[in-house]
Amino acid sequence: MPMIHNFVIENKSDVNEDIYTSYSWDRNGKIHKNGLTRDNQAHLDDNFISYIHDSLQWLETRNPSTGERSKGLNNYGITVIEDQQVLQRLHQIMNAWIDLFSSAPETIILRGDYCIDDGGKKGYYEKLLYNKVDLITELRKLARMAVHAFEHGKCIVHLGI
Repeated sequence: MPMIHNFVIENKSDVNEDIYTSYSWDRNGKIHKNGLTRDNQAHLDDNFISYIHDSLQWLETRNPSTGERSKGLNNYGITVIEDQQVLQRLHQIMNAWIDLFSSAPETIILRGDYCIDDGGKKGYYEKLLYNKVDLITELRKLARMAVHAFEHGKCIVHLGI
């Protein structure tokens, strides 16, 4: 199964430590729940989340499993983005990445993790390949979700890998 980060819009009152139990995932890593539509969910690859990690650290978030507040996303669990100012910041961050990638060629090649070959003597950086249209579509969905959550007093729940 691909390592996908899912983002969904939720009512703030519905978010608790068991929120993940109301979702199911298919073999492609896509999330499902009654009432969930294409417009209130977005999906981003784990390697891409790692690529934009530093900018996501600017978001004040909450882990509903522990109640702790932190910065950025919980890669291996649930993160809630709920404060009005933080939702606006998420929108701005996504729009900045959209603007940047709009100048890219149709196949976006990004530098991934540093890897060591089997012999341990040579290293190389992974090449991350993304279809420009597909990537920008998901970033736009997440940006629109942030606006919707802000305007309707909702939150965005991130379900990590």
